[in-house]
Amino acid sequence: MKNIKKKVKITLLVIVLLAGGVAVAMSMTNPTNGDHLSVISDYLNSYDWSQVELTEEQQAQYTAFMSSGANANIMDKEVRPSFQVRDYGLWSVGTLKGKDVTLGMFNKVVIIDGEEIPKILIEQTSTPEEEKK
Repeated sequence: MKNIKKKVKITLLVIVLLAGGVAVAMSMTNPTNGDHLSVISDYLNSYDWSQVELTEEQQAQYTAFMSSGANANIMDKEVRPSFQVRDYGLWSVGTLKGKDVTLGMFNKVVIIDGEEIPKILIEQTSTPEEEKK
């Protein structure tokens, strides 16, 4: 009986130590806000914008927006002002206009809802300036 209790205690101690080690590793490798923005930037640079279904009005606004040189500055003009990273200590979640779009842990950031990013940006660019403030 003593032998079984000792094995259980050792097993629990090993599990707790492993979980603690993983937690420390996760907290030390939690990606930064810049890491999340970098992944979004890479995603937008390779995104095929022709996949987005737009109304005629949205298409005209989008064309005017892109022809004004915004394509190069879309991160500065549209993404950064409305992007936030919620840091949970062990992982972080990037949100764009209140919608979760990225997840970061172990120094890696992944897009969790890639189709939502272009939709949010199109909605933002078609929103009148008064409503954005």
